[in-house]
Formats: sequence, structure tokens, C-alpha cells
Amino acid sequence: MKQKTQQTKFAAKIKKWVEAAQQLRTQNIRVALPITRLTSIKSLCQDEIAAQKFALHFSKQVEQQINTASPRSDFTPEELETHKSVIAEGIELMEHYLETPTHEGKQSIRKLLRQIDDLQGDDVRNFRWSTVHFVRSGYLLKLDYALRCFVEPDVTAWAYKLAREYVEDYEPQYGTGLIPSSAPMLLEIAEFWCQYYLEKNLTEKFPQLMKEDT
Repeated sequence: MKQKTQQTKFAAKIKKWVEAAQQLRTQNIRVALPITRLTSIKSLCQDEIAAQKFALHFSKQVEQQINTASPRSDFTPEELETHKSVIAEGIELMEHYLETPTHEGKQSIRKLLRQIDDLQGDDVRNFRWSTVHFVRSGYLLKLDYALRCFVEPDVTAWAYKLAREYVEDYEPQYGTGLIPSSAPMLLEIAEFWCQYYLEKNLTEKFPQLMKEDT
């Protein structure tokens, strides 16, 4: 009974993300929806293993993004290959840790995090009465958040940061938050948790909603 009640709660949270994606795609959105709609992901990540599997899954999505992205002029080919190599190494470390969690595995992840810090640089600027660290690579930032789900105590916070960085977007006409271009990524997150906790894909669990979303 307890498990069924928990699944019902999870389903309700996932449904809200599907509805938000539908809203972004089918309605005349004038301003971005608040990114705080993703905070409910924290309740799905109370289980450390769940958070880590989420981190691994979306690190693989990030790897696919960087491997298929058009070359960027702000990175040399050598830098881009280094970033790809770091992401591949991070995925390998996460996979190994999930299979065999050890102290040495955590140390290897922390070592890679230090390497990512070096690659991101130390561009710190004052912005709107606060200090902001401008990173060089959004891909590496997502990997950083994912890796921290394996070594930091508050995994729910880092899983949320990963989801936020993955989904949040900006366009002048909408502002920053959940905008129409965020819809596919929001559905990816909903799909992961639907399969993880409910053992169904979104189309099976929410057939009418998904029909309306297409």
C-alpha cells in the first residue's frame, strides 16, 4: 500500500511536467514559466541510487549533445576533444561506481571534478550585486553537477541543479526559465522518472496527455 501511495505521488509530479511541456508547445506563451516547477524532482531523488542513475543517464545525453553539436569558434578543436574525453571519463567513473561503490571510486570522481574546475577557468565577475563564476562550457557544467551526485552529501540539490541546467533556456522574447525550446528536455526528464518509478513510458502512463502534446 505504501509503495502504491508513493507511486501515485510520483505520477502526479511527473504529470505536471508533461502538462508544462504541453503548455509550452501548444499555448501562446509570452513569458517563461518559472524553473521552480522542477524543484519537485528533489522528492524523486531522496533515494541516493535514483539520483545517481538520473545523473548518469543525463550525462549520456550531454555526451550525445556535444558529439553532435556544430563546432564552436570559442573552442579550439583540441579543447573540444578534451571536453569530450572528460565527459566520457566521467560517464565511465559513474558507471563503475554504481556497479562497485568504493572510497577509491569517489576519490577518482573528485579528481575529475578538480580537472573540470581547471578547464572551466576562474572568470569571476561582479554582476547585479553578487559575484558570478562564468564557466567556459555548459556541457562540463552539467557533468560537474552529475558527478557531484556521487560525492556530495545533498544529492537532491545537485540532481535539481543538473535538471535545471539541462532544461532552462533563454530567449529575449520570453526571458529565462521554461520556454518553448525547453519542452523536449522537460519531457526527457519526465520520461526517465516515469520509467524508473512507474515502469511505464509517458505514452503508456498518460496516453491522452501525450496525444495532446504531439
